[in-house]
Amino acid sequence: MNHKVLTIGKGVILMTLLLLGGSAVYALYVLKRLPWQKPAFDHEFVGPCNASGGKAVLLFSKTNGFRHKSIEKGIEAIKAEGQKLGWQVDATEDGGYFNPTCLRSYKAVIFLSTTGDILTDTQQKAFQNYIENGGGYAGIHSASDMEYDWDWYGQLLGTRFRDHTFLPNPAPVATIVTEPVQHPATAGLPARWSKKDEWYNFKDNVRDMPGFTVLLTVDEQTYSAFWPKAMQGDHPIAWTRTVGKGRMFYTAIGHTASTFEDKNALMHIMGGIGWAACF
Repeated sequence: MNHKVLTIGKGVILMTLLLLGGSAVYALYVLKRLPWQKPAFDHEFVGPCNASGGKAVLLFSKTNGFRHKSIEKGIEAIKAEGQKLGWQVDATEDGGYFNPTCLRSYKAVIFLSTTGDILTDTQQKAFQNYIENGGGYAGIHSASDMEYDWDWYGQLLGTRFRDHTFLPNPAPVATIVTEPVQHPATAGLPARWSKKDEWYNFKDNVRDMPGFTVLLTVDEQTYSAFWPKAMQGDHPIAWTRTVGKGRMFYTAIGHTASTFEDKNALMHIMGGIGWAACF
């Protein structure tokens, strides 16, 4: 009997290890982090890239890591909302747009759930110069989870994605608290509002960093965060700052496609983009 129990126990342990190993490999595959999954870069750009209108923004959604299913819905919604506001919204996943000629014709660049290593060193330098000389940046959701070797980009955001709660629910409904600040990205928002999303935790809290203005926080008491743990108190999820002559807006919401059908979420996102672009 003992021998039979031992054999069954070994079988259970082996099966558990196989499942865990398979899950780990699948996760690495989805995140494009297996050794043979090298990032793809756009080195050349052929074709016109100058915006035709004065109120033009570039919507960039390239991914060399996990790809959010909400991206296509986000592109559709930002284009539609932009059209109502008289904006020209050009959507692309071509890093070739990141050259001085193309960038200077846009008032802001939106990074929509971008992931991985997506720009060459030359393109990174062009974007840095663009921002510091008066361009605008609007980052949405996983725009904080990319280009970890690009130090300037981390300084632009003020912090980096750390992780997000996975258990018991990777995308729970929680209450967002609108900060009492006067800003286009908070105009018209309720003091507290509920939303389903993937609640990002960050390596550092930007609230006390010089030059940063927090726009939204998530109330950690309104959702369960068994593992990984949340930020244990003050939990900013949207903020702004100026960088040289340019402007930076970041919001962590946007994991779910329903974000781009949510009136409050869209007011927040479009207000932030408009502020970054100085519209």
